[in-house]
Order: sequence, then structure tokens, then C-alpha cells
Amino acid sequence: MADTCTNCNAILSPTSASCPSCGSPRRSPSSSGTSGGGFCGSCGTVLASKFSPCPKCGHVKTTFTPPPQSGGFCGGCGGPLASKFSPCPKCGHVKTTFNPAVPPQGGLYKNEGTGLILSIVLGIFGLCGIGQIYAGRVGRGIGIMIGVWILIAIGIATMGIGLIAVLAVFIWQIFDTKKLCKQYNDFLGSNGRPPW
Repeated sequence: MADTCTNCNAILSPTSASCPSCGSPRRSPSSSGTSGGGFCGSCGTVLASKFSPCPKCGHVKTTFTPPPQSGGFCGGCGGPLASKFSPCPKCGHVKTTFNPAVPPQGGLYKNEGTGLILSIVLGIFGLCGIGQIYAGRVGRGIGIMIGVWILIAIGIATMGIGLIAVLAVFIWQIFDTKKLCKQYNDFLGSNGRPPW
């Protein structure tokens, strides 16, 4: 008797690795302990048939890839879990997923290059602290900006002595912006939320 696809019941050739009709991988009904139904897309339990609800959690979406052997991943931060229903050791979240969370992209991460350009270009014009504001440390950025303006006023009054301090603050705020962007991105990547 010819083998049939466990997904769509199409006839399979003896040499094919997947079904020519639906593309599902070739599985015999008794392989991996399944009866051809796949796995629950939520908890990973073996299903009796493709469209049957999960006997454990009632979920109806089927996947044909077995769940990972570990406990899965945290549904909150994406960190690995020791067992399927254990709370996350990083954030305490209790919902398990079997696909690791994709780190957020776009506007959440702070580009170090953008922060450095803001710090250097605007700092040349006396607007030191803009890089810190970009990195989310608004109070620190405004404090640096006001401090530099005061130092510029002192420098003008003392005929240049205060401008040496402005140069030192200008250089320091460039490195501080790079450090803040790195801290922000590292915290966001590991916790899924901004640090400040």
C-alpha cells in the first residue's frame, strides 16, 4: 500500500521527502509518537489529528515542528525557561511560548551613531547635552546644556579661561552619549523595556 501524507492524505512517492500537494514533511503515522496530527501551536502537546483541539489547553492551531526539548521561552521577555510552566527567572512572566521573542526593532533602540552625531555637531554650536536627551536622559542633557552655557558666559567674562572647561565638557559629553546609548540598548534587549 502506498504511503499517504499525514496532513492532506495525498499519495506520496517512495522517494519523496515531502508531500507534493501541501509541502508537509513526510511522516509515518507512528513516527515520533504522533498519529500524524502534529503538535499544539500553544503548548506543544502531540495532537491526534490535524484539526483536533489540544487535549491539554484547548488550543486549535496546529504546528508540524516539534516543540523544543527545553521549557520554551518567556512570553514577556523571550528568555529561556527551565520548564514549560515555570515563571521567567528574568521578569517573572508566567506565559510560555515555543518561539523565542524577536527583539523589538525600529524606534525603540537608540543608534549610537546618531547620538554621537548629535553630540558632536550640536555641541560645536554650544548645544552640548542633546546626545543625552536623545538617549532618554533628558534631565542630564538639560543640566549639561545649562552648565555649558554658564561656562561659556564665564569664559567670555574671563577672556577665555572658562572656555577650557567648555572644551573638557564637550569631549566628555560625546563619550557619555555613547555609553548611555549602549546602556539603553543592552537593558532594552535583555528586559524588553526602556531603562529610564
